[in-house]
Amino acid sequence: MKFLKALLAVLTTLAVAFTAALLLWQDKNAPRYIHIYDNEQ
Repeated sequence: MKFLKALLAVLTTLAVAFTAALLLWQDKNAPRYIHIYDNEQ
């Protein structure tokens, strides 16, 4: 039972770290602005 709890803790930590890394990578590659209008002055 301790092994399963340790495995769950490790997998949860990895999932959180992987999600955070994906969010940071996606934010880094995001455009700085969203172009909406084509006929801006």
